[in-house]
Amino acid sequence: MQYLSLKDQLLKERQKNAALTAEADKNTADIDYIAMMCDVELTVPENEGMNNETEEG
Repeated sequence: MQYLSLKDQLLKERQKNAALTAEADKNTADIDYIAMMCDVELTVPENEGMNNETEEG
């Protein structure tokens, strides 16, 4: 096993995160397309996903 500096580890993890995010976005688009073609209405919860933004009210 090769030693990776903290900077290299962070870069590698960010790349993995970007790839996983892209895959999740593609899967969501595929599901939306299939639902549209099958004329199925999908319900979306208000607090979907792991959004860290807070709502101000």
